[in-house]
Amino acid sequence: MQPLAIGGAAMWSAWQPDRRMHFNSFFLKRPEFNVIVDPLAASDEDLAFMREQGGVAWVVITNRDHERAARTFAATFGAKIAAGVGDAPLLSGPVDRTLSQGEEFADGVRVIALAGGKSPGEIALWLPQHKAAIIGDALWGDPAGSLRLPPDEKLLDPPTAVLSLRQIWALRLDVLLVGDGACIFGGADGVIGACLQSRRDVYVNRINIDEAPFERFSDRTGKYESDDQELGLLIGARKLGYQIVTLGPGKRFCPLHAEDHEEELFIVWEGEATVRTLRGEVTCRAGDVVAFPPGDIGAHQLINRSDKPCRVFMLGMEGLGSVAYYPDSDKVLITTRDRLMVRANPRLDYFDGE
Repeated sequence: MQPLAIGGAAMWSAWQPDRRMHFNSFFLKRPEFNVIVDPLAASDEDLAFMREQGGVAWVVITNRDHERAARTFAATFGAKIAAGVGDAPLLSGPVDRTLSQGEEFADGVRVIALAGGKSPGEIALWLPQHKAAIIGDALWGDPAGSLRLPPDEKLLDPPTAVLSLRQIWALRLDVLLVGDGACIFGGADGVIGACLQSRRDVYVNRINIDEAPFERFSDRTGKYESDDQELGLLIGARKLGYQIVTLGPGKRFCPLHAEDHEEELFIVWEGEATVRTLRGEVTCRAGDVVAFPPGDIGAHQLINRSDKPCRVFMLGMEGLGSVAYYPDSDKVLITTRDRLMVRANPRLDYFDGE
């Protein structure tokens, strides 16, 4: 068992001479229970390690070809079995839980459903805290240091498989743990992008707005609520970010804020939107283009004061190190690898506390 530089994770592998690559399985220690993914047969030492960590409560099968030794582990540890909704009926026996797109399976482990691959219910597991994901059979780490899809003849629908994998690309991962081949332990975002962009039959840097999935955002009160369509990350944008946001009547998108050096732009796509600024409110109609330069002059908040939904295309700069100021609450947001929100007051002397 090889511990990984991802909190509580480890892996074990077996060399496959006919494929000239390793097959891999993964162990995840989570606060509420431990999980193993696509388990190969394990040595006595590997089993002892798992017992030392508190055993195994769940076995996740990412696709029907990776059932492997799942039933043996379930019997050995009294564990339950989980699989994607589409693959559960195709396995050798029943499962205790089916997994669907977007659900949180365990603390810090989210499910991503993949389409068009080797099986109809392929899933991946996303670990946002570690900028990592586990993928079973949808991408192979072969040759080492790169990624490729399985041969087209093994896929249900190759173009759909490529486009579905943009969900993984959009995560901007550092680490991609693969069930087949060599894992990517740094710079996974670029390696995934190189793989998908090498396809000649699918242009992954294009998306139509009607193809982009909706994700509902809502704060605790419902005052800030929107249906968001991520565009930029799905098609490889890394220096500019763009999305479509739909606001219902009376809803707002983010508090009033000013960026220290990033510039933003809004295009009202449909309906009527109100832009609140430090100079007052501006009512905008479909086709209006609004610039928000850096500094207080560009402070803005989007509000729908009409009685119909409005849609707004938003474009902004991406990157770490930006600072935003929120006048209504006197807060400062510092965007590093970990977003840090602090109060702007009291103002401190440079040597305070030193």
